Amino acid sequence: MESKIFEMAKIYKITFKELGCKGLSSTYLTKIKKGHSSFKEKHIPLLVDSFNRIFLERNIDRVLTVEELYITPQQELDQLVNESIIDKSIYSKEKQEKIELFRRKKEVHNPKYQYIIAKHNQKIGEIEKSLRIYYDLLNNFNCPEFFYSILIEIIRLEKLEITYEIYQKYQKQIERAPYKTKPLLIYNTGVSLLMTKKYSKAIYFFKVIVEMKEITTNYYYSYNNLGICYQNLGEYEEAIEHFKKSVSDPLDYYNLEICYTNIISCAKEMENEILAKVTVNKLESILKKLKNKVLYQTYWNLGLSYLYLKEEKKAIVAFEREISFPLDLNHRFFNPTKYLDSIKHLVVLYGHQPLKQQELIKIICKIPKKMMSYEFSMYILKFYLDNSLEYEASLLIQKIKL
Repeated sequence: MESKIFEMAKIYKITFKELGCKGLSSTYLTKIKKGHSSFKEKHIPLLVDSFNRIFLERNIDRVLTVEELYITPQQELDQLVNESIIDKSIYSKEKQEKIELFRRKKEVHNPKYQYIIAKHNQKIGEIEKSLRIYYDLLNNFNCPEFFYSILIEIIRLEKLEITYEIYQKYQKQIERAPYKTKPLLIYNTGVSLLMTKKYSKAIYFFKVIVEMKEITTNYYYSYNNLGICYQNLGEYEEAIEHFKKSVSDPLDYYNLEICYTNIISCAKEMENEILAKVTVNKLESILKKLKNKVLYQTYWNLGLSYLYLKEEKKAIVAFEREISFPLDLNHRFFNPTKYLDSIKHLVVLYGHQPLKQQELIKIICKIPKKMMSYEFSMYILKFYLDNSLEYEASLLIQKIKL
C-alpha cells in the first residue's frame, strides 16, 4: 500500500507538505517513507480527500476512490505471489523468505503459493515436506481451486496403506469430482490396494474405471490390474479374460507381450500345459517384432515357462537374452531380483561347462555390488563346489572379492 501511495504522489508531483492534513502530518508521512512507521487503515480516507483536493486545485481530471488506494494485506500478498510466479523468482530462497515474513506479519495466507512450494518440494524429492503442506492446505484452508489437485498428489505420495483411508475420508467429494479427475483418484487408490495385496477391495476400483461411459487414460491398465487381482485370488479363468481385454489393438506388441506373459503365468498356476505352450508360441511371435527392444523381465518369464514345459535348451536361450540387456538400474521395468534369478538358472542349466560358467562370471563382475546379495553369491559358489568346478569357484571368489 505504501509504495502505491508514494508512487502516485511522485507521478503527480505532490509534496508531503501538500498531502499532509489534520490527522496525517507531513512529518508522519516522512517517517512512513523512511520505514520508521506505517499507514493505518484510518489514514486511507484522509489521503483520498487530500489527493482529490489537490486534483481539484490543479484542475486535474481525476477522482480517487478508497478502493483504488487501499490494498488489503491479502491482496498485497496475492499480488506479490503472482508477480513472483511470472518472473519465477518464487523458487528463490530470498523471495520465499520475503513471502513468509509478509504472511506471518500480516496474518494472511495464499493457497496458490503453498501449493506451488509443495509441488517444487515434490519435484526435488522432499516428499515429507510436500505432504505436510498438502495436508495443511486440505485440513486448515478453504482452497476449492486446488482441492482435487492436492488430493491427487496426496494419494500419489502417501504410504500405500494410508491411501484407502484417504479415499474413504473424501469419498463424497471424489464422487462429485470432474470427469477427468475422478478416474485418476479412483485408479490410484486401486493401485495402492493392489500393491498392498488387498485384491478384493482393489477389484471394486478398477471395475469403476472400466464401467465408465467413456474410455479414460487408465482404462486398459485397469483390465490388466483386474487380471492380476483375480489371478492372486485363484480365479484364473476370470483373470485370463481380463488380461485379454487389456489389449485393444492387435498390433500393440508391447501390451500383447505383457498380456501373453500374464496368461502364461496363470496357465502354470492352473497346471494347464496346453494353454502355456500355445501362449508361449504367441509370445515368441510377438518378441520377433520387438527383437531390438530392451524388454526386462520378459525373457526371464519366458525362461521359466520353458522350464515348466521341460524345454531346457529354449530356457537357456531365454535366460541368456534376459541378461544380455544393458544394466539400467533406473529403468522402470528393470527388476534386479529377476535379473539375478536368470543368472542362477543359467548356472544350473550350464552345469559342468567351464567355458560357459567363466563367461557367466564375467557378467557377474559387471553387476553393481549393491545389487548382489550374499545369498546370491553363496548360491553360485555352492553350486561350483558341489559340482567340482574348483577353478570357477576360486575365480568367482577372486573377482567379486567374497
